[in-house]
Amino acid sequence: MRTHKPVAALLLVLLMLGVPFGAAQPPTQGDSTTITESETWTEDGGMDGHVLVMDGAVLTVSANISMATGSSITVESGGQLVVTNGALLSDDLNAGLRVDANPFAPSVLTLNFGDLADEGVLQLKFDHIISDGGTVDVTYGNTTINASGTDIVQFDVPLNATDLEISIETSYFTPTYVMWAKAIHSGGDASTLMAQEITATEAPLYWFQSGFDIHAHGDLTVTSSMVSGANIHCEGLCKFDNAELVGSAPVDAASTASVSVINSIISGSRTDEDIILRDEATIAYTNSQGTGGTTDAWIRLLTERTLSTNIPNGSLDIYNIGWGAADWNDLTDENGYIVLVDQGATNEHKRIVAWMDGDGVEHQEDASITLSISSSWGVYSRTIDAPTTSSGNIELELPFVQVTAVAPETNVGVANKSVSGMVTVENTGAADATSISIWCYEGDDIADTTQMVVSLAAGESKDVPFTWYAYKAGDAALSCKPLLPNALNGIADLVVDTDGATSPVVTWEYAVEVEEAPLIIYIVAIAGFVALALFAASQRNKQEKEYVTYADSADDVEEPEEEHEEESREEPVETMDDVVVDEGSEEPDELAQSSIYDLQDTDEDDD
Repeated sequence: MRTHKPVAALLLVLLMLGVPFGAAQPPTQGDSTTITESETWTEDGGMDGHVLVMDGAVLTVSANISMATGSSITVESGGQLVVTNGALLSDDLNAGLRVDANPFAPSVLTLNFGDLADEGVLQLKFDHIISDGGTVDVTYGNTTINASGTDIVQFDVPLNATDLEISIETSYFTPTYVMWAKAIHSGGDASTLMAQEITATEAPLYWFQSGFDIHAHGDLTVTSSMVSGANIHCEGLCKFDNAELVGSAPVDAASTASVSVINSIISGSRTDEDIILRDEATIAYTNSQGTGGTTDAWIRLLTERTLSTNIPNGSLDIYNIGWGAADWNDLTDENGYIVLVDQGATNEHKRIVAWMDGDGVEHQEDASITLSISSSWGVYSRTIDAPTTSSGNIELELPFVQVTAVAPETNVGVANKSVSGMVTVENTGAADATSISIWCYEGDDIADTTQMVVSLAAGESKDVPFTWYAYKAGDAALSCKPLLPNALNGIADLVVDTDGATSPVVTWEYAVEVEEAPLIIYIVAIAGFVALALFAASQRNKQEKEYVTYADSADDVEEPEEEHEEESREEPVETMDDVVVDEGSEEPDELAQSSIYDLQDTDEDDD
């Protein structure tokens, strides 16, 4: 019998509706499952395998899922994993209580297995065999056992819901953890408390490795749920609201991640921090509680710390870097670049730039970096706050010195003499420069000029006088430029114009020889002849005067001046011409002498 197609289609739909659909479930046989459309897990169960949540899909977990060791959930960018009113719980939590954390106080464990029996045996398991000679004293009541040489100690204890208090003191330099406590009673029955289930003081809980992975390239939201024993990696949004993470720390947040922790509890970190923010990841941490103690609630950890500068081989003074406030000195390389702190576990403290400690107090490094370079022009330096990103930059303000003009006063000079002029020097940079030496050249040879040294403030220009000497005839030009200090050779293009400036050509000529002596020579010669003539004449007159004086003194006889004047007024005196003297006699002398006395008044004779 033939059936109409509409009727057949209707029957097919009814048959399909009558078939029960299975609820969405995680993989259980180590398989891999890809989720391309949104689905929800609502039934408690286990997961053994790998789940990939694709872009646009949402996986919602509203059930308690036991995660087999090695399982994983990966959320691609654009996908979402939402855990709400459910749990993801590791099958094999690997945690321990560190009992040597405080050398000044014993660790105290409080155990209660419930009402199992009147009495039994308590065993404590350490993470390793205690070395012979090591001191790990475990005390219950009045009994103390040294665990040296073993990894398990045991005591006879009551198991009737009594609190059992165990005290552990160590003098041992290897980290030591209690992994579990086990109660064994009659019939061989046992009850075990894992480390994370034990109440302890002075024994922080540490997790050695995770049981499963959550890789959130997209978004992860945990609301009113628990995640235990997970290794959580975030690249997008990771939000924990009224959530509990047990043994699932540290949450590793990539530079692109945004982490929000609100009204949540994080306990049992595998490291010294609950959340690691890498580079530029952001966090909002509100009304939440972390592992506490020496474990920071969160840290910002840089991948590395590098610095770019404009100073090759520049000097760096680095202060208070990182969590440990480290100081040191360093140099940039030939390109002005330096890796201040590279990647590596041993220098992690220097890469931590901000953190919230176990008490909820937020801290920020107070670090600074000073870059400097010294030269004869001055010391150039700058101090900045250390960059809190993986890469940073610092540049110095520098001078830029150039000779812009060389201007001789003339374009013709005399060889073996000098020409004066001005050199114009400018500093167009952002820093002052002192004691700048200006050197000048004739071609490739250093020119003979006066020394030129000038100091210039930033933006200043000066004219500097010079004197230029040349020693041979010909055309020459003077090229001048600043002399760069050796310390600035690596940044020559940043601080100086090495081309300088060149003057107009100066023609040097030899001086013309003149045959006639200059007028001054003639004047000096004439003055010399006149002086010589005057000197000769004065000498001749002097000689004549001396001769006359000598001749007169031989013929005259001295007489009193007053009598002579009176006699000369009363009557004339006979001269030698009036007396005739016989040349052969001496009478003339007598006559001459007697004639002087004969001139006396007659009145005197009468007396």
